[in-house]
Amino acid sequence: MRLVEILLLVSCLLLLGWPLLRRTHPRWLNWLSIVVILLLIDHFILEGYRWQMVPAYILAVGLAVWTLTRRKLPVVAGIGGMIWLSFATALPVLLPVPRPLAPTGPYAVGTAVYYLTDTNRNEIYTDDPNDKRELMVQVWYPAQPPEPGIKPALYLEDIEVAGPAIAQRLNMPAFLLDHLNLAYSQSFTDAEIANEDTAYPVIIFSHGLNGFRNQNTTMIQELASYGYVVAAIDHTYANIFTVFPDGRVTFYEPRIFSDDPAEPPRNSHTLVGVWAQDIAFVLDQMAFWQEEAGNRFNGRLDLNHVGVFGHSTGGGAMAEFCLTDPRCQAGLGLDAWVEPVSNAVLNGMPVPLMLIQADHWQSESDDNNSPRARAIYEAGLADSYLLIVAGAAHYDFTDLPLFSPLTPQLGLSSDIPSKQMATMLNEYALAFFNQYLKGEKSDVLTGSTVDYPEITFNYHP
Repeated sequence: MRLVEILLLVSCLLLLGWPLLRRTHPRWLNWLSIVVILLLIDHFILEGYRWQMVPAYILAVGLAVWTLTRRKLPVVAGIGGMIWLSFATALPVLLPVPRPLAPTGPYAVGTAVYYLTDTNRNEIYTDDPNDKRELMVQVWYPAQPPEPGIKPALYLEDIEVAGPAIAQRLNMPAFLLDHLNLAYSQSFTDAEIANEDTAYPVIIFSHGLNGFRNQNTTMIQELASYGYVVAAIDHTYANIFTVFPDGRVTFYEPRIFSDDPAEPPRNSHTLVGVWAQDIAFVLDQMAFWQEEAGNRFNGRLDLNHVGVFGHSTGGGAMAEFCLTDPRCQAGLGLDAWVEPVSNAVLNGMPVPLMLIQADHWQSESDDNNSPRARAIYEAGLADSYLLIVAGAAHYDFTDLPLFSPLTPQLGLSSDIPSKQMATMLNEYALAFFNQYLKGEKSDVLTGSTVDYPEITFNYHP
């Protein structure tokens, strides 16, 4: 819950509790009634209305008016009010305004969104053979500290599209996620890049199937705060939605998996290949930014030290890209779907690899993914890590568990505390990329200095 929401509910508790415990009506209760009204106004101005607070709004106004009339509160009404207050508190607690964990690094974090078109590549997931591959890409980077009072960037842009699309993906009523329009990150839009003569290593993030570029904002911000430029790709037609600058909106296209012989090959192997090409194209574009006069990233990108990480299908795209593109120096998979990756991966990944996997894939009855992940780990030609998280669910490797404490009951996460899981993933990801992109050795990668009993740590050089 947010600060003014908490103060409002605590004030309501005092207005209800005092008449129940003491039958007197001190003058400060009148002043507290006025404070409640002021808090309500502040809440609307500073934090914004959300439907989860409607019972609290009704209670606050009712109590303030009742108290100012100096009428005695009947015991039955007071007990009923306490029951109502419990309900009014539970709703915003169980459906809070989500926010990624605050980054812990020394840098503030800036962010910018780019529209890119690969004119050299035809789009295979549309009916028009003349369509070119279009992508929306968001970049996070070390930034100058913002001026006081500057608001951070929204967690999700285009919420009028994003909210219903995500709700549909999670089989929820759309109104349950209306409050995402109030969710802010800890990054600042178009902030000035950190003022130092340094080129930062580059990391590319690839989301999961039917995912979106912001789904791992917690980890992305953490990496950026420690001196990385991180670009997250919306893989058009295989993500939940894309909103282009001209107002066009695309959604997940089920035909990405099509066996129709009259169409181009559309299967899971084709998909991770397209995503690997997306990664390559974004790096090509970043190389252009590196040389472009006046670009915020001119001279600030260390493209000799590039890492890639991805969740689920994005983890497969990471493996496909790092298998063949020499620009990749290190690859990290988060519960990666590796079944579609080329069989050449079983001959050994040529770069340092870390796979952090749940102990069972999403379907335990047909789990071919887990043995293949282990085989890829064992075949690695460079330092390789396989971390198995006991009891983890697939979406534990994203920000989703931070959306609500109800996600375990909804089958969207495991019982592992969401902040603990996010902190654990941040710690291993940062240690991995620091060691292989910056040359900073980390005891975390020995498996002996971090106490996470859920993790089985495997390593081979």
